[in-house]
Amino acid sequence: MSNRQPNAFHRAFPAREFFGGSARSILFWSLLNGLLLALLLVDLFLILDLLNHRGRITVRGEQNVLYIQELREVEPLVILTDQTKSEKTPEKSEPEKSEPGKSKPEATAKSSEPQVVNAKAEQPASAVLNTLTLSDSGILPSVWWAHSKYQLDGLKQLYQRFPLLQENQSALFTLVLVALILASVRVLIRWISRQRSLKISHQVSMTLRNMIHRQALRLGPGDLSGKETDQTFTLFIKDVGTVQSGVFQWVYRLSRHPVTLLILVLFTISVDWRLTLQCMIPLAAAWYFLLQYRKTYESQHAKTLVAIETELSLLAENLRSTRLVRGYGMETTEHELFQKHLEKYTENIDKLKRVEGWGHRIARGLAVFCSCLVLFLVGYKVLVSPESLPLSAAVLIVGIFAFFYLPVNGLYELIPLRSEANIAASSIYRYLNQIPEVSQAVGAKFLEPLSQSLQFENVSYSLSGQDSKILNGFDLKIPAGTSTAFVSLEELAPRAVTFLIPRFIEPKSGRVLMDGEDTAWVTLESLRAEAIIVSGNDPCLTGTVKENIRCGDERFSLQEIIAASKEAHAHQFIQNLPQGYETTLGQNGEELTKGESFRLGLARAVLRKPALMIIEEPEGPLDEDTKTLLEDAYTRIFQNRTILIIPSRITTLRRVDQVVLIHDGKVEAVDSQPNLLKKSARYRHWEYTRFNQFRHTQEPAIDR
Repeated sequence: MSNRQPNAFHRAFPAREFFGGSARSILFWSLLNGLLLALLLVDLFLILDLLNHRGRITVRGEQNVLYIQELREVEPLVILTDQTKSEKTPEKSEPEKSEPGKSKPEATAKSSEPQVVNAKAEQPASAVLNTLTLSDSGILPSVWWAHSKYQLDGLKQLYQRFPLLQENQSALFTLVLVALILASVRVLIRWISRQRSLKISHQVSMTLRNMIHRQALRLGPGDLSGKETDQTFTLFIKDVGTVQSGVFQWVYRLSRHPVTLLILVLFTISVDWRLTLQCMIPLAAAWYFLLQYRKTYESQHAKTLVAIETELSLLAENLRSTRLVRGYGMETTEHELFQKHLEKYTENIDKLKRVEGWGHRIARGLAVFCSCLVLFLVGYKVLVSPESLPLSAAVLIVGIFAFFYLPVNGLYELIPLRSEANIAASSIYRYLNQIPEVSQAVGAKFLEPLSQSLQFENVSYSLSGQDSKILNGFDLKIPAGTSTAFVSLEELAPRAVTFLIPRFIEPKSGRVLMDGEDTAWVTLESLRAEAIIVSGNDPCLTGTVKENIRCGDERFSLQEIIAASKEAHAHQFIQNLPQGYETTLGQNGEELTKGESFRLGLARAVLRKPALMIIEEPEGPLDEDTKTLLEDAYTRIFQNRTILIIPSRITTLRRVDQVVLIHDGKVEAVDSQPNLLKKSARYRHWEYTRFNQFRHTQEPAIDR
């Protein structure tokens, strides 16, 4: 078990399916989604930067001013320095004049201040473009920051080609619209990825359910007690559902979250790799601490819950001993003991509250500490170097660090999800790896209908993995054309005898002979065509009444089906159904009573005219009409064929030719019901436990 368990999930969904199979398209959509996320982050940065600078920009230096002038294609304002004025030619310069009322020194001082002129005005070749200030320029500050920091001109081309980005209001509207479009497309892509992940997980579940169904057809007929069928049902519904959910989460999250993390990390690194590293180290340390604390917390939480349940059980147990307490005058002692357990229970409750309270406090405190540390590091960077990290980029980085929790936690949660799916897959494959005990022999012969006798020769049988034997040296010879009932205090013994005949189970030793032919060496198809089991506990198949009786064999006509139904006294209630023989039964169909379902099973068997019919009557009481109809149906069915029956009605025991009493896996007595009632004390005990109306005071008597 332990050796196969680690590979069970990968066996259900191999890694090659994730990277090269059906999940490959999901990886493509995840990469596209990551690209859109990067564009969305850039768009959010532009929005934040626009709100921060409000389109106002100031640049200094001739080359920088020319770069902005090229972008805006406007007449920028130029400040002429003293050096520029001294280089002017005398012909174009005018003598300085003093303004009236001002002294000459004041005029001289004023002339030393820089003058603002039009940049496109005629200037000498040596004029220096010193400073440029613009407002309402849209995303121009972001374009300038990207150019000055990374020497990237992608935003420059975008700014030049889209005039809407060159003014504040239009730029804000455009950026918000683009953000909505990008977010909507990402939602659509996530929906596509989710649907394809669901499709992949559905395909895996369908494959497993097909395998379980095929295995159930091989193993199910040999289930004597019905427990294996219940386990198979649990595997089919619950465990396959767990694997399906695990595959879905594995494909959906593993294709989405790593790409998201990669994009977020690359974006923060591109803005400021030193700051990213400074913030990632404490965040990683905090996450590691939280994981370790979560394991410890979950362990303490589980232990405390066990202690609480134990004390609560002790408190409830005291309620059952009230008669002893009052009878022996132990009220004071019992009350003290009760109070002691009640105090322990209260202490455990308080301990649980403290564990949960401290856990939440530590988690919140650690989150607040990490948030403050990140804010400090980012804020300090903004204060020290606002040119390299503007406020808008800082806000976006803080938001990205906060967003890190979702993909990281999503990947972490895959660990328990995969473990749970792995356990379920292990249970499924252990069931699928079981080898059916019944198989057809090579060169098997066709079996002729039973005409002489049915014989059991020293047959032994036990359930797989159990030492106790249900049958142990079982010997019996039944003449053809007779009716025989099997009874035993061991519930499984009669059923094991009947299941051996059509080879639903295989004897551990001994043989089953039909007309001297070992059934182990005949074809299963011919054997089961001549030895048909009718169980009153079997459900109806999902389909119409006609399909339930025909069982997929199109050779039988409707007239033959009706004739078989009449022989089993099922025709009348079938006609009373809403659509008669076309009425749907089973899931979401009409429900039949136990007696109607049993008669339908008899009709199914009678249609095939078997030489040997095995009948297991339904448990529980039957209505009066069914009892009357069964008596007449048995009279017809018992003629000219061998009947083996596991009875639940005393009238059936009185009808058969002989009753076989099985004890300790052997035949103890064979005789008619009246003779066994006289001779065998064990049979009288069995009949009393089954049919005496006073054996259970709380239950009605079984149908007699």
